[in-house]
Amino acid sequence: MSQITHKLTQLPPKTGVYLMKGAENVVLYIGKANSLRDRVRSYFTGSKPHALTALMLPYVRDIDFFITSNEVEALILENNLIKKYQPLYNIRLKDDKGYPYLRVTTNSPFPALKVVNRISEDGAHYLGPFVKSNALRKTVKDLTKVFPVRTCDLDLKPSGNNHRVCLDYHIGRCGGPCADFVTPEEYEKIVKDVMRFFNGNTTSVIKSLVQKMETAVAHLDFENAAKYRDQITTIQQAINPQNVEDPMAEDEDILGIARSGKRMCVILMLVRDGSLVDRETYFLSNIITHSDTWLSESLTAFIQQHYSEAAFIPKFIILPTEIDSPNTIQDWLTVRRNQLTKGKLTSQVKLQVPKRGRKRQLINLAQKNAQLILEKKDATVVDEQSRLSDKIDLLGDLQELLNLPKIPKRIEGFDISNLGDQLPVASMVVAIEGQPKYSEYRRFRIKTVKGQNDVKMMQEVIRRRFNKSFRDHNLPDLILIDGGKGQLNAACQVLDELELVDLPIIGLAKKNEHIFIPNRSMPIVLRHNNPTLHLIQRLRNEAHRFALNYHRKLRRLALKKSVLTQIPMVGEKRKQALLSHFGSIEQIRKASIDDLLSISQIDLKVAENIYHYFQEPKA
Repeated sequence: MSQITHKLTQLPPKTGVYLMKGAENVVLYIGKANSLRDRVRSYFTGSKPHALTALMLPYVRDIDFFITSNEVEALILENNLIKKYQPLYNIRLKDDKGYPYLRVTTNSPFPALKVVNRISEDGAHYLGPFVKSNALRKTVKDLTKVFPVRTCDLDLKPSGNNHRVCLDYHIGRCGGPCADFVTPEEYEKIVKDVMRFFNGNTTSVIKSLVQKMETAVAHLDFENAAKYRDQITTIQQAINPQNVEDPMAEDEDILGIARSGKRMCVILMLVRDGSLVDRETYFLSNIITHSDTWLSESLTAFIQQHYSEAAFIPKFIILPTEIDSPNTIQDWLTVRRNQLTKGKLTSQVKLQVPKRGRKRQLINLAQKNAQLILEKKDATVVDEQSRLSDKIDLLGDLQELLNLPKIPKRIEGFDISNLGDQLPVASMVVAIEGQPKYSEYRRFRIKTVKGQNDVKMMQEVIRRRFNKSFRDHNLPDLILIDGGKGQLNAACQVLDELELVDLPIIGLAKKNEHIFIPNRSMPIVLRHNNPTLHLIQRLRNEAHRFALNYHRKLRRLALKKSVLTQIPMVGEKRKQALLSHFGSIEQIRKASIDDLLSISQIDLKVAENIYHYFQEPKA
């Protein structure tokens, strides 16, 4: 505590960001303040205990801080540090699910549309997030009838593109930039219309098409007039039916919030051009339930985290209650909006807390939605907790069955997959409290074993997993080997070499599903309907699936490589060009010489070699 007292005397009365740290320099909490000295001291000396005091302060071992020029700079730094360190005691925003974005590759001379799950710093423009991935994909598909924009991954140049046009061009869903059938200037106008549409500015898009239709009619160009009419109809059908319309036609975000215990749900209703176009659902964690200011603190945290990632910020954000530092946050949101629109929207973003009227009705609607979703989520959590409790019980039964020193919360399963001595591989899968932990799965290519020897292969994999250079603090509570006594004894030898003989390990033999344990001649035999047996069978089968899929992938790659490299004058670059263009060996086999010549790297002689190789009967 003496170190903390010394730190408190060093804090300056300036604007900045503070970090409270625990043991081993772990960041526990990050906050901002107009006066670092007053704010941080209030945690330890205030007459009214802060909401964090009882929970966090006993673990605080150090305090660090950054001085900033102003409050907006402090707000930005606070957001960035929270993203970096993910402090345990900061309120955290969780999406109900992974929301998709529409990626527009504006860094390409002919931008493409792509539905993606996250934003990357790659120079592209991102629209969203959107709520439903399937609905977004359908909207993109429908809108390419109106705006013929490509959705492929081809790397195109401003001119000189000589690719073979695909089906989308022939059915009018793409202008054919891959074959220079449209200029970059013409294509740019189409892309701008797409971005206007997805930013919610459907009125101006439809107005532009109506003008084109009327011009076509005036020139008796009825064919084009009919085309514009159909495009207008397609856009109107793509727009969701609305529940709200406002003659003022403003862009607004309406926030509703509800809480149940430590769980909190935020509903974000999106109003664009005066129409309610969508609804998004988020959940907050680390809520301090006994705090009197939980509502304003939670809304503040949500706004900071959500709009630091949002691809669009409206002019008005409608709130159910006041938040902390509203003027600072308004200024920050205005700067963000200006950056996102590249200076096209410079008006001040306004945070509003309506007391009556249409906006208050929308707030009440959002609040009701949040409460209903939270009640539904709570009911689901009860079921999930029940299932989790059942799995913990099964792990307890497994501990008792195998006489383990503790409940095997972390189990690692290993399996070998090969076809004769071809491309042998192995897998490691991980289950935490009975649930797969996909991020910790590992795959191995066998390096030291020649021929088909599953026992030696298993030894290599166990040695590589638990070798000191790869060993980490996440040692398993139980190792599961796919195999019988031979594989188990071989694995035990390696653990003995690595001085890990105390790690619990078992083998599960496929034939009779018998469980083998070290230093015991007879296996454990359970009934086939035993839930504990089912638990370890699922993990063993998962290890088998993961290894088998990896083995199949390597075989497919080897097949592609071996077939194409047998053709005269086809090297690595031409092989990659062929696979990139046709997608598979089967499609290359079906290609005519003209089809092959559509690839710039393939000349007539090479095309004839490829064609004759696949068409002539093999001896």
